Amino acid sequence: MKKDRDQIEFTEETALAFFARHLDGLKWKYNRFADRPVLFCGFNGGDVLWDFNMVTRQKSDGDFLLSVSSFIPNKARPERRAAVAELLTRINWDLSLGCFEMNYADGEIRFRTSMILPGADITDAIVEHLVRSNLCIVDERMPQIMAVLYSDVTSEDALKPKVEKPAAATEPRFDFN
Repeated sequence: MKKDRDQIEFTEETALAFFARHLDGLKWKYNRFADRPVLFCGFNGGDVLWDFNMVTRQKSDGDFLLSVSSFIPNKARPERRAAVAELLTRINWDLSLGCFEMNYADGEIRFRTSMILPGADITDAIVEHLVRSNLCIVDERMPQIMAVLYSDVTSEDALKPKVEKPAAATEPRFDFN
């Protein structure tokens, strides 16, 4: 007979196994830190490859922090850090899940999605949502981040919707009387 979820003793390892099972289901290769409950993996986005990790930490009273962090592969140069910080702040204002962060000392940029919940409430669906939302948001925002990192584009301009050029006119080339 299978143990009831409420009878399972949840640990950081138990929680991390949800992430491993998710990645195994996708047939993605990943690595594990030997001394910490952390898995790390690479992701091939629409325009850029980047690394991400999944972390579990036990909090008090049986609660667990589940966290996914994507690491933008390009660091902000010192002269672009203020512009990048402004961009990330503007992006964060519109996000309902997760946040972009930048280490001002070295220019490292990352995106984190996380939640704290009791071990008995961890499900495969929650883990999938944390991973998928993290990767999708980074992939969506990567062109804006790259534009501010490598050009003089302002954060406001980087966030403006792209205007598509109208399709070629479908009017006839000649008019008949």
